Amino acid sequence: MEESVQKPDVLIVDNKGAPPELVQLAKEAASKCSKVNTVVFDAFMEQLNGDIGAFDHGSGTIIIDMGACIKKKTWITKGVMLIPNVWFNLVFAFFHEMAHAFQLEEDESLGALETLPQEYEDEANHIAEDSLLGWVDDHPIPLLSEMNWVGDQLKELLNKLYSQVPEVVIEELDLNGTNAAANALHVILATGDIEDKEGRAKLLQSIDDGVIGVKINGKRYLTAYESVNTTQSGH
Repeated sequence: MEESVQKPDVLIVDNKGAPPELVQLAKEAASKCSKVNTVVFDAFMEQLNGDIGAFDHGSGTIIIDMGACIKKKTWITKGVMLIPNVWFNLVFAFFHEMAHAFQLEEDESLGALETLPQEYEDEANHIAEDSLLGWVDDHPIPLLSEMNWVGDQLKELLNKLYSQVPEVVIEELDLNGTNAAANALHVILATGDIEDKEGRAKLLQSIDDGVIGVKINGKRYLTAYESVNTTQSGH
């Protein structure tokens, strides 16, 4: 009978101060893949050229660029608020790179390729969005005070924005700690559903009736899960 070989603990290299919840996610998820030895959290890394993450199959290292995750506006363009946008980017980036690690685990010949075929990138995006959807369904978005370096950077950014758009900053802070992640009207505009009057009315009425979403200060919002589920369309 063969003895099972236990995988060594994944090394976490935190060069800035990643959100503890993200670090815990990395420890737990990466421990399930034989191809991941190290997870690095850093910011504004030149070698990533603005990408929010990377997987170095040679060293078995996942790299998450938290600075790039703050800058990337993917979810904002879909109607999501600033703070949830950054959190979605962070979690998505990790799950995307984990998907690549699992692809290598299933097919080691991928390690010889300089660039993965697009089908593997598409698969990683799909897996990452599905994983993000499942994650936000079970875990609330952390408070700014619980995001360490990322939270500090967001506070600085919100302070700078306050002089230009104070109402936007106040709304962001009012929603921090709630389960609201996207203004429903912004999502409608961003997803191009503004022409569908019946669908728009149905969505807003569902929020009014308490079927979905949440109302805060008289405004209608979608939850984190609903925001990701509604705007899912690839990264």
